[in-house]
Amino acid sequence: MSVAMRLVAGAALALLAAGAARAVPPGRASFTAAATCEFRALGAQHPDPKLRNRDTLAGRLCPAQLLPREYEAARDVIDLDPEAYAGFFYVNARTRYIDARLEEALARGAAQVVVLGAGFDSRAYRFHDAHPGVAFFEVDLPATIEAKRRALERALGAVPAYARLVPLDFDTQTLDGALGGAGYDPAAKTFFVLEGVTMYVSAPGIGATLDFIGHHAAAGSSVVYDYILRQVAEGRYEGLYAARKEALGVARSGEPFVTGWTPAEAAAFAAQHGLAVREDLDAAALAHGYLTGSDGKPDGRIPEWYRIIDAEVR
Repeated sequence: MSVAMRLVAGAALALLAAGAARAVPPGRASFTAAATCEFRALGAQHPDPKLRNRDTLAGRLCPAQLLPREYEAARDVIDLDPEAYAGFFYVNARTRYIDARLEEALARGAAQVVVLGAGFDSRAYRFHDAHPGVAFFEVDLPATIEAKRRALERALGAVPAYARLVPLDFDTQTLDGALGGAGYDPAAKTFFVLEGVTMYVSAPGIGATLDFIGHHAAAGSSVVYDYILRQVAEGRYEGLYAARKEALGVARSGEPFVTGWTPAEAAAFAAQHGLAVREDLDAAALAHGYLTGSDGKPDGRIPEWYRIIDAEVR
């Protein structure tokens, strides 16, 4: 199996509730978190400013294991088989989209940011200088949090006090208890990020996570999360770009796709758990807004079976 087939566009997390599928074997840091970090590091070097993401820290948080770290050399590899590396284009666009939603949430008064399945996410460190009063919480499996701690110590010398790394062992802890112990304030308006997670977690596990957000966050709080279409989760890949390669690849790496929805099902599921969907962006809209270069052309193709939701706590 090629390395490319093992790549997915997200940092997998299956820890948010008892009964959730385990996306990462116990005691092992997330492979897909590292892969996503590499994709972000490359996207931050894009020669076109209109396509460049702002994650200039990513390259210092994860080593280059899957692709050359220099953009031009990596792009030569990607362009040889863009379908196998479709995750690169999706991650770059998704990173830029979520950064934009975070900026909007902070402008509307969000005082906390909670990144669930944080992996090597760097938003706490990239956004702090402009928003020094905002508290950032990064939640993930204990092994991934420990890998993140070591990476931050190498890159920054220490974990900054404004960032709270929250290891969560879902066999013994709840999200409520873990975040509460870290200083999370349920009365404060909060922005939640659940990036590259839902496709690896069972529906009850996702529901428990959204329930926490819907019932332990102040009104006006918001969450951004992506999902895949139901047919891909069910193994029906016909006519869908890169679906078979990615699905079989993540399954072979031990992190299979578990859950998917139709857009109507996704909206109903969000409503069931106290959230109102403000936007459900399809791949075409994501590419138009966040993967179109200065020349007006798309930088690559995002698989049509990925979508991103922006929802608000009712």
